[in-house]
Amino acid sequence: MHPEQIKAELRMKGITPSALADELGVANSSVSQVISGRATSARIAARIAQITGKSVDALWPSRKDRVVLRRTKSAQIGSNPARA
Repeated sequence: MHPEQIKAELRMKGITPSALADELGVANSSVSQVISGRATSARIAARIAQITGKSVDALWPSRKDRVVLRRTKSAQIGSNPARA
């Protein structure tokens, strides 16, 4: 899920990331980093999953399952002939 979707799910359940951080005794930035996928914490992720009623895997699919949209180098070269 996108981090904004996870935050929206939490808000719909009546809890903010800040309140979750207070509940778990961690820094707000720790919760934010887990939500965004920049950091991992089994305890924080499990609590978010419990609150939202979704599995950890549904909230944060593994990296190999994520769709990555990137331009390839060959697509960038010559993609805009007006610039050349």
